[in-house]
Amino acid sequence: MDTIQEEFERSVGDRFIEWLNTETGSQYSFTDRPDRAPDLLYSSNGVELLVEITAAYYDNAHAAFLWKGFRGAKDAPDRWTGVDPNKSLSAAISDRIAEKSRKRYGDNAVLLIEVPPGVTSAEDLAALLREQLVKCKTPFVGIYVVGRFPITTRSSGGYRVIPIKEL
Repeated sequence: MDTIQEEFERSVGDRFIEWLNTETGSQYSFTDRPDRAPDLLYSSNGVELLVEITAAYYDNAHAAFLWKGFRGAKDAPDRWTGVDPNKSLSAAISDRIAEKSRKRYGDNAVLLIEVPPGVTSAEDLAALLREQLVKCKTPFVGIYVVGRFPITTRSSGGYRVIPIKEL
């Protein structure tokens, strides 16, 4: 795995753990990056929390726009346009949950789906995800959509955590 991917996963995991510790009073801290899945291991008072990180995008062109641009690729697109972005993003999240749920990560594993900053508000995405229930059996003890969301007339934006399945 490359350094950019490792840094991405670690930053997503650390930010979520900071939120989790604040919300629950737990004291999880980074312990290790295992050699195999899941991506990260955190612990608190002898309790391990395994964290698998993935990301959802509006579509494949959106993913290429972000990652190629971030990596400075010569063929990086200079813009992205999508169709029905809110529904596309919620469908992509459901697809990521189904795909990751086919694998086994061990006991006490949490799935984090990172959503890059975009056009969808946290409130709109949460409402769409409530309509789209997880359609598969999942091995995860918790599933959360995390990311930075835009400021809208109904939302202050910023970092948000949307629980799909709470710990």
